[in-house]
Amino acid sequence: TNFREIGFNDKHQAGAFQSALTYASQIERQYSPEAGYTINTTGHSLGGAEAIYVAVLKGYNAITYGAAGSGLTDEQIKNYKGQIINFYDTSDAVTSSFVTGGQGEIPFYSFGVDNYSGVIVGWVKKTFGHDLDMFKTDDAGNYIDKFGDIAVYSDGHGGVAIEQTILAQQILENKNRIRGLETYDGTNPETLAEINRLKKENKWLQEQLKQFNQLNELRVSLTASGGGLSSNERIYLEDSQALAVVKVAASQFDVAMEECLHIYKKVMQELQEDWENGLQLIQRHTPELSYAEMREAMDQVQCTKQTMVDQDLEYFQQKFSKINRIRTSFVQLTQQITAKINELVQRDQELANQLKGALT
Repeated sequence: TNFREIGFNDKHQAGAFQSALTYASQIERQYSPEAGYTINTTGHSLGGAEAIYVAVLKGYNAITYGAAGSGLTDEQIKNYKGQIINFYDTSDAVTSSFVTGGQGEIPFYSFGVDNYSGVIVGWVKKTFGHDLDMFKTDDAGNYIDKFGDIAVYSDGHGGVAIEQTILAQQILENKNRIRGLETYDGTNPETLAEINRLKKENKWLQEQLKQFNQLNELRVSLTASGGGLSSNERIYLEDSQALAVVKVAASQFDVAMEECLHIYKKVMQELQEDWENGLQLIQRHTPELSYAEMREAMDQVQCTKQTMVDQDLEYFQQKFSKINRIRTSFVQLTQQITAKINELVQRDQELANQLKGALT
């Protein structure tokens, strides 16, 4: 049944997916959303695929682990307004698309955690990276990889801090590339230049992550007591510290973000220049060929603008999109915090006097 439903995408009436959907309907009757209940789904492997399937068709949110492909159609996904997050070990043969196409067929957030130890026997015992025990957390509930780095940030309420996690995933991707370059070609000047670029990019990504974490801590502090001021909140708000934190964080975040964008733009420009310089060099060494003949010969060995330039440009364009999205979320977060501070100020005259200077 599992192979039939996942491998051939045949969701038949007697199958696990229909059974999960029927069970969700039973839960809704017992714990009706109209009565104030919130229903979400979760699951691992086939259970993860079912959780995603049910969440999309029912409009729930879902958190899954090592999910297989859910086989949802574009039409089913199009009107979905919820949030689905899938965690997977980067060596997982299920979510990695190696077997079932899980990651490729999960058109939502899918965050990888590298916990493959390199010990084949132990890894096989963990069912090729697919075991639920592969996931480890720190004391704050963040998912960590085998190097002790945070791969997925907790929002402190049982969910995921999306923007911080997107930044963390890029940082870890860069770290992994650095390790690979240092291992196989660490003395080549071009390799060293790429390693330095990745380290510089990570420096500014870390700064953005730091400012996001700092503002999230402030947001949690300001809302910890349901809108009232706890003693800790009073201490934090004294002497205009809260507003100062927001202003400084916003300024430092903008600097870090612009530095990242500058790095991406420079690399994209260099890709274009290297391609043009390469064409000129080949022309000089093949004077007997016309330009069209030269390009045809290059095409035959897969040396095309698509393979040499455009694919990398697309990769960095995706980084641009991530940065701009994170910028939007950061601005929204600063606005939310500032509005909360203003609300507290209006409710507490003594606090208003303390912050009067900072608000003008």
